[in-house]
Amino acid sequence: MPLDYAKLMAWPFPPIDRDYTTQDLVHFAKGFGAGVDSAWATVDAPYLRPDTTLQALPMAAVALADGEFWQQDPATGIDWRQLVHVQESLALHRPLPSSGRVRVTQKVADIFDRGSDKGAQMLQNLELSDAQGPIASIEVSTLLRGNGGFGGQPNNRPHLAPIPQRAADATIEIKTPQDPHSAFRLNADINIGKGTEKIMIRGLGCFGLAGRGVIALSCDNHPQRLKKIAVRYAGPMYTDETMRLELWHITAGQVVFRLHAVERDQPVLSQGVAHFDPLD
Repeated sequence: MPLDYAKLMAWPFPPIDRDYTTQDLVHFAKGFGAGVDSAWATVDAPYLRPDTTLQALPMAAVALADGEFWQQDPATGIDWRQLVHVQESLALHRPLPSSGRVRVTQKVADIFDRGSDKGAQMLQNLELSDAQGPIASIEVSTLLRGNGGFGGQPNNRPHLAPIPQRAADATIEIKTPQDPHSAFRLNADINIGKGTEKIMIRGLGCFGLAGRGVIALSCDNHPQRLKKIAVRYAGPMYTDETMRLELWHITAGQVVFRLHAVERDQPVLSQGVAHFDPLD
């Protein structure tokens, strides 16, 4: 189904004001897998204190910006049943406060035509701010598999930095959430083979889990050093699994990484890149 490019580019998104507390940030952190693995107890402790000593995980900004599934509105013309979340990035302008009120604004930034057989790719920009000014910028890339062939331009934007063809400089294993009340879980059991059923975790949960690993390996577990992180999704992540994060140093303030499901031997993030303040 071809879409109406001009209509979507002008789609109205009212600003959303959202209050949050330290308890909300702890809930998000647990949804990113914090507190699951006793081996990570020291690493995760700063993110699980529901008081003024809490450190906000930067990826919680994406959770605060998360909103309605507006693509389900028939007026959009989007075939939402064929929608796939493919890429996400977060840029921090300053650290996320441990509590407060934020305003979320968003827009459709562009839509690229991949052809009638391959669908379209839509970019959304979201901004998170408070009374002191901008906090974070988020870009979400979504594949609209049922909406190609509308006559738009192809996507000529540069890809994420490639993974080097050498052994990783650092590797770490991270457990996924198990708590049935954790954030970012989907509701249905999914049979993943050999009689095993798992609960799938939304891409946002995967994004946050990978961010925890990058902060631990590259920022000495100081989340305020992270300035930008972007990922490309390659496969699902489920509850009660082990993720292996492999990371390569590119410059003093840049790394690339990927994420792999150990037990299933399947890719979860094919590419990721992070920028951070290097140590002096």
